[in-house]
Amino acid sequence: MSTIDQAAPAVDTTKRVPGHVIYRRVLAERTSYALTAAGMAVGPQLDDSAWSYLASGGIGLGTLAWLYAKTKDPDQGLSALTRAQRAIPFLTAAGTYVANLITPGFNWWEVVAPAAWAGLMGWMAPLTRSAGLVLELTEHQAPTGGTGLAPRELTYTEFLAAKWQQATGDGTRLVSIAPYRADRPDFEAVVVAQAGKAVPTFTEVQLAAAFDFPVGTVRMRPVQGSGPGRMRLVARPTSEDTEAVAEGIRGLWETAVAAPGKAAPGVGLIEHRTEKDRIVLLVASPPGKTIYLPHTAICSAFGIDDPSRLVIETDGIRMGVVSIYKSNPLMKVRKATVEDLTMDDKGRITIGVCHDGKPARMRLWDPGQGALRGITAGVTGAGKSVLQNLILAAEKRSGVVSWVGDVQGGMSLPEAEGRVDWFAKGPVETLLMLTAAHAVMKYRERISNEMGRGDFALGRPWPLINITLDEINRLLSHPDEAMRKATAYLIADIQKTGRKVGIGIRLAVQSLHLKDLGDDDAIRQQGKVGALFLMRTASSSTKEMGLDGIAPAGFQMENIPARIYENGQIEALFSGQDDEDGESTAGMAYMFLDGRAKFMRTFFAQKVDGVYPDLIALYGDDPANGLTRGEAEAAQAKVGLYDLRHTNPYADCDTLAQAFSDAPNSTPAASTPAPAPVTGTDDDGGEAPAPAPFGAPFADIPFGLDNDPGEEPGLQDQILDLLADGPKHLKDLREALPGFQPSSVSNACSQLKAKGLAKTLKRGVWQRADS
Repeated sequence: MSTIDQAAPAVDTTKRVPGHVIYRRVLAERTSYALTAAGMAVGPQLDDSAWSYLASGGIGLGTLAWLYAKTKDPDQGLSALTRAQRAIPFLTAAGTYVANLITPGFNWWEVVAPAAWAGLMGWMAPLTRSAGLVLELTEHQAPTGGTGLAPRELTYTEFLAAKWQQATGDGTRLVSIAPYRADRPDFEAVVVAQAGKAVPTFTEVQLAAAFDFPVGTVRMRPVQGSGPGRMRLVARPTSEDTEAVAEGIRGLWETAVAAPGKAAPGVGLIEHRTEKDRIVLLVASPPGKTIYLPHTAICSAFGIDDPSRLVIETDGIRMGVVSIYKSNPLMKVRKATVEDLTMDDKGRITIGVCHDGKPARMRLWDPGQGALRGITAGVTGAGKSVLQNLILAAEKRSGVVSWVGDVQGGMSLPEAEGRVDWFAKGPVETLLMLTAAHAVMKYRERISNEMGRGDFALGRPWPLINITLDEINRLLSHPDEAMRKATAYLIADIQKTGRKVGIGIRLAVQSLHLKDLGDDDAIRQQGKVGALFLMRTASSSTKEMGLDGIAPAGFQMENIPARIYENGQIEALFSGQDDEDGESTAGMAYMFLDGRAKFMRTFFAQKVDGVYPDLIALYGDDPANGLTRGEAEAAQAKVGLYDLRHTNPYADCDTLAQAFSDAPNSTPAASTPAPAPVTGTDDDGGEAPAPAPFGAPFADIPFGLDNDPGEEPGLQDQILDLLADGPKHLKDLREALPGFQPSSVSNACSQLKAKGLAKTLKRGVWQRADS
């Protein structure tokens, strides 16, 4: 047996020893180091013969030979790491002694080196540690049997406490040990120092060595409400230390976001929360300041190249919530179910998923307000069709009468054809459908007045009617002026008054510019009162027009990219991925409801041969919901088309002149003869108008700048009246028209200039063109 084996006899690692035995072994080992150090300092001064060199060199070389032999035969004895641990004191002692021998005379370091060696070896106690001794339980820790003590295996928490005691001595204790999961070594505990003393400061290396965990996975943190005598220990060798990540986020927020001159100066981080793949930050502006959180700048501060990974929500005053995701939270979304699309007692359906996993709900109607308006804006491929189909299928499932105007000739929403009460194809039939809807609205208003009621009750006596107009920009910017103005008037009037009689209207558009909305700002403003969906847009102006007047204070919205990537767009570009490798963002949108902005995505739908079979199945096989008899007669009498609505006779016509060129009592110019006399009665006891020829449906629709002569003049007319007194600065015009948004006044001035009715005298100063 070698010298090392004699100095450190093998110990049965399965045998447990009392704590005092371990203490005595450590004390004996440290005493031996002190005595050896004294010999190392004195011996070279007394004898430097060849025998001294041979003895000290032999110990070192013999130790190396023993270590090499044990390493070559790993099946014997302890592990290579334990053997190396045992060799440390012998190798270092031999080296120090030889160094003293070969140095002539006496030098001060010949005393300091042995003393330092003894101190280091005494602190490490490598021989005792390498023995693998396990602390034996006391009789208070071990369960008792019928005849006395019954030894048992250590639990994991007891093992951790023993490891800590072995590594740190009697200065501290590890208590309140709580493993995170039964199948992982990760745990949390409290380190308690002796009474009146503070917990020592341990390095990351010391903490990791105590449990043999990787460096950096064991950390000490203060215990809230306690002094320095107690510290919290967090060990996460196999899982991410989310709290450490959050602490890093706090430092990053304070230095890169809230610091002067940074993204959001003065906006402080109040609280943070970590979830799976998400960190949630609660932030607030200083008292007296309105919150401002620039989306792009904060993305830059956190090194985020996919803006959809960061979501900002505010209360519009001074508080906000910032959500940071590892990857886009809406990368994958499930398909819709019938239960999702069944309206609840609050008029709500579920159309998708919000970024935080909550259901994205919208109302088909509001029991307290009646029918609703809405606008969906997005470019081709943004997902408008899927959203509209989900809503229409929900309406059919929920007893709502759906009228759809597909201005693109039926190509935008082919799934709805034959599954809604009226599917109007092309601009002409869509305009006729709007005319019929206006007639039904007037019919309901008259009956409601006779009944003495001023609001709408679902099913008493009429069903809810929702009108969906897809690609309505094509009709509102139609080259036929009569069609354009008639459409704008009908939409605006239904938006303003249809709510109280249960007729709602939704617009799906690619642009929110006034020139694409019939030069009528009221259409845009009224549409945003209900549910507004801003999907991927083609211009920042459309986004700003959608947000104007409804976005919460401090809200900043970035445009949704066409595609997103698992590891971010920049990484995809750097690695050379094709565009098709990314995930389409179709269906992602910012939904604005009740003054709040929610980032969401509609349920997934797969297109096959140009249609969505999954959405068609959601409509169900039951017949579409229809009007009551009196309403149907009112619609038929107005346009003479309601009974023929499923044949789409004017689907290929582009103008009213084409539609009515062969109709009786009409002219190629689509003239508007006087209404036919009123005859007959309906099922509610009121008089119903007699059927009119095809040329008569627009006889009572006013045209011109003043869409409704009985109401206050339009914005453009009011501006012209103000300019009649002479040139005026834009600022003065806005002050004189407090009922309109400042941006609306600017747009109206631009429209007047385009029509040749106004011009600019100099920058910001307007005057009438004829002055």
